[in-house]
Amino acid sequence: MSAAVRSLRRKKALRRARPAPRRREPERKRERLLEAARSLFAERGYAATTTAQLAREAGVAEGTVFHHFPSKRALLEAVAGEYGRGLAERMFAGADATASPPAAEAMLRRAFVYVREQGDLSRLLALAPDPMDGSAARAASRREIVSALATAFSAWRGREGLRAFDPRITAPLLFALVEAALTECFVYGDGSREEEYLRETVACVEGALLSRPPAVIQPRSSS
Repeated sequence: MSAAVRSLRRKKALRRARPAPRRREPERKRERLLEAARSLFAERGYAATTTAQLAREAGVAEGTVFHHFPSKRALLEAVAGEYGRGLAERMFAGADATASPPAAEAMLRRAFVYVREQGDLSRLLALAPDPMDGSAARAASRREIVSALATAFSAWRGREGLRAFDPRITAPLLFALVEAALTECFVYGDGSREEEYLRETVACVEGALLSRPPAVIQPRSSS
């Protein structure tokens, strides 16, 4: 074996043995800013939170905020987008797009639990005080959830038990229904009627999608 070949093999072995590079520092700073924004926006409100406070909470210079996000509104939109992705992931957790559609009750129950757990952040994103900022945040969250719904509906279209529907139209319509139920239950309400809102939401969603009468959902016992 020539020296050149041996040298090449040694280099390849070293590359394989080298540990994966750590996440780059700018990435970590961006994540810390998002975490700070989630916390401070929920705790103090969007309008009352300054970029200086966000930077201090994240442990970065204030200029770093604007390096990653052109404005405080853009940071709110990023938080809302993450919130929407989190809700979509929770709804479809464990669902297999190649299998039969999962029960609406299980998916919607996970959505209700997610919004309840998010608490103040859910209320903030639904009731952002500045109409322009609030509208942009809700649009960012909506895009994530509607996209996930449309993808799932496209995979499930034509399955036994489902009526014929257009996923691109049905996804935003059903999102509007579920969003309204979640807002009424947890934002305008105190969450005490969660089971009742869940039951009615399941009935509406199944009525919209199923080719047969929807099942009657029995309330969960309090024990």
